[in-house]
Amino acid sequence: MDLSFTEEQEALRTMVRDFIKRETSKELDREIDETGRYPAELSAKMAAAGLFGIPFPEEYGGSGGGVFEFVILCEELAYGSEAASAAFLLPVFFAGEMLLLNGNDEQRSKWIPEIVSGKLRGCFALTEPEAGSDGANVQTFAEERDDCFVLNGNKIFISGADMADFIMAVTRTQRNPEKKYQGITIFMVDRKLPGVTVRDIPKLGGRAISLCEIIFDNVQVPKDMAIGGYPDGIGAGWGHMWASLDIERIMVAILYVAIAQKAFDEALEHAKTRVQFGQTIGHFQAVQHQLANMAIEIEAGRMLAYKAAWLKSQGKPCSLEGAMAKVYATEMALRVTTNAMQVFGGFGYTMECDVQRYVREALLGPVGMGTNHIQRTIIAKLLELF
Repeated sequence: MDLSFTEEQEALRTMVRDFIKRETSKELDREIDETGRYPAELSAKMAAAGLFGIPFPEEYGGSGGGVFEFVILCEELAYGSEAASAAFLLPVFFAGEMLLLNGNDEQRSKWIPEIVSGKLRGCFALTEPEAGSDGANVQTFAEERDDCFVLNGNKIFISGADMADFIMAVTRTQRNPEKKYQGITIFMVDRKLPGVTVRDIPKLGGRAISLCEIIFDNVQVPKDMAIGGYPDGIGAGWGHMWASLDIERIMVAILYVAIAQKAFDEALEHAKTRVQFGQTIGHFQAVQHQLANMAIEIEAGRMLAYKAAWLKSQGKPCSLEGAMAKVYATEMALRVTTNAMQVFGGFGYTMECDVQRYVREALLGPVGMGTNHIQRTIIAKLLELF
């Protein structure tokens, strides 16, 4: 396994870092956290810099980047700016990856260039009051009519729905409990269609991307908006979801590695400059060991994420490694950010200190995007324990 990066990949890191320095600031991240608004003003700038197009093939206006280019982007943006990371993920992952992996030729040709140019954002709507970890239990139903499907149902805890142009809505198109995995279809639903209602749900952290409830009330969706097209995409939704899970787990893992790294770097600098009892607190063994453990854990999390990404880039199975990376990195980030708050002492608990924001962001990791309880069950199954 070779984890060295090419000159082009290192140049990509440099380009992203330069963009962060030029177009974002800590003040912007703090303002976004306080107001809970989506940083839409960054979209045009990121599109102009070519960032949206990097993970997509050239035929769709992209740069033809692969898994590692996507991972580099996610890591550098999450480390550099929560606002920039949010502005990137909402179009590129929630809409773009779904279309790239599962759309038909017509859908990819029509919509991915819109994403690359910064004109289209999407969200992924799976979770319902009775369906989350049990994804096949979705009750939102799409009834076929002559020229459309009519959607009725309720989605909850959906990231970015209020700023999305399209909702990638997981629905049921068959009512057969014995074939529940075969009766799922994902529709690309225009958020402005009559009958679509979106409500914001206030949350603890990660406020650049909202959390929403969606109500579908007799929403008429054209048949060709089924992901994969009509009729091929009808009933293919379960496979479409599975196709994106590996890259999602890798993405989540590297995002939380970046959050942990940011908290660690600020705690390290504080330990080098904060003076108590006539010396910097970094001279005390308790602080030294705390920071040493944080550095070890961050490196372990990064290597787990990189290994899963390498396997994915080679076309090798990586579901086990991706699940492991997601579990370890998210739980590690929570430990590291909490320990960083300890290094900062009382100041770390104040809203004036950025580390409290990192703690709030880290709290989501173990429960969001496939809970770690479910990830451990997946790991156990892949280890052939049952």
